This record gives sequence, C-alpha cells and structure tokens, in this order.
Amino acid sequence: MNDTPPVISPDLASIDQPLGDDSASIIRALATRLHDAGRISDIDVFTDAALAREALGSTVLPVGIAMPHARSAAVTTASVTAARLPEAVTWSSGTDPVRIVLLIAAAGDDPDGYLALLQKVATACVKTSFVNELGSAATPEQLANLVAGALGRR
Repeated sequence: MNDTPPVISPDLASIDQPLGDDSASIIRALATRLHDAGRISDIDVFTDAALAREALGSTVLPVGIAMPHARSAAVTTASVTAARLPEAVTWSSGTDPVRIVLLIAAAGDDPDGYLALLQKVATACVKTSFVNELGSAATPEQLANLVAGALGRR
C-alpha cells in the first residue's frame, strides 16, 4: 500500500484568490499553503530556494503560465501548488503577464524525482487544451484534478 500523498490536492489549489502582486509575494503565499498542508517544514527556506532559482532565469512560459520550482531540504513531500490569479501580474521583466502559477516543490535529495515532476508539468503546459482547461477551471478541485491528470496522478 502506498501512503505517499498525492502531488496535488484541492487544498493546494486556488481560483481567483489574491496572492500578491509580484512573483516573490505569490511564491511566498503558495509556499505558505505548502507549509499549512505539512508539505514543507520552513516557508522562508523554501521561498528563498524558489526565488534563487527564479533569479537564474524566468520560469514564465509564453502562454501566461509561471512554473517556479525548487529543490529544498525544507520539502517533506514532493508537491505542486496551482493558482489561477484574479488578474494577470508581471512576473519578471520582459515576460508575458502571468495568470496561472504552478509551483513545484521537491526534496533537496531527490534530483531525479524533481526533474521528472518538472518535465511532466512542462510537457502539459505546452498543450493548448490543458492551458485552456486551467483557465476555465471553476473550483480548486477542478484545478487540482486537471494538474493531477496531467501528471498521471489522481
């Protein structure tokens, strides 16, 4: 029997909730959601790791999705948080405005799991139908189920 929780669940998804007006505040808000769900041990450590990765190069895809991600010792359970923002925000200079954020968190000692999760999310995000479905999800449950389906994990 597998006791590993799903990578995403409805408590890790939000629809049209204000989370901040820039990438740092949105990443922190989503990290807080991970912490509240018991998936990371330290909000600051994980947020710093995600922002350090973001500083290496923007994670914004041309379709208005930001895919911030990090490996960190603070991660206790590999997870994805999903948010559709109430209004598009400027994520980083020179990128398209972002309305959907998929934050990927992986344990610091699991590079293979991290890369596999990152690849699955990125592969899904290049499909127009997936992007459209994310944009039209009506509930956090629908948003979580869409992401779980794209990852092959329901």
